[in-house]
Amino acid sequence: MKKENTSLLWTVALYLALSTICVTANRLCAECIELFPEMVPMESDELCEIIAYRRCTANLNKTLLPTSPALVRSGNPIALISGKTDYTLSFDIVPKGTVTDGHASILHFTTGTDCCDFGGRSPAIWFNPGSTELHVRIGDSTNWNWGFDRPDALPLNISTKVTLECKGNDVKLTVETRVYTATQPTHRFTGNFVVYAGNPWHPAAKAVISDYLI
Repeated sequence: MKKENTSLLWTVALYLALSTICVTANRLCAECIELFPEMVPMESDELCEIIAYRRCTANLNKTLLPTSPALVRSGNPIALISGKTDYTLSFDIVPKGTVTDGHASILHFTTGTDCCDFGGRSPAIWFNPGSTELHVRIGDSTNWNWGFDRPDALPLNISTKVTLECKGNDVKLTVETRVYTATQPTHRFTGNFVVYAGNPWHPAAKAVISDYLI
């Protein structure tokens, strides 16, 4: 009898724990979907929407993006974050080839569009067509597409550390030991962003990225 009572208690405790997890997951997922309806996953009815919660709230209001290596793919949302005016974005990238039919998307922080709204590229980083030269767009209040290009091609099949620092009007891009600077005319967008490792509007870069941090 004592063994049966113990088993029953464990069953009740497990049920209560799962109920709490489900309620929390559903509530947080609902909040996330309200902010980003385009991020609603197909698996929202599985396991009390825990899968949905993990996907659509990935790193919301946090600064750490996924660190495991990931192949850049077209239309690949990896996180939601609350962005600030000043930030430092860094990541490691291993280019695997080039794309000739347009700019190849690497990372794209956006309020939901590619262009032509303030916040649509905050920032967005591509390879230029047919190369591994970086095409960087940051955007500000007077020019949604403000940014710059760097002529140095990243080596294929070798990991390169890229760091973008934006503080006030000062912008600095560091590619391993090479440093490039620019002065931004006005302020950057602040708000919630969807983060894509390969946006849905351009071909994906042939690359693997990891250790992204903002």
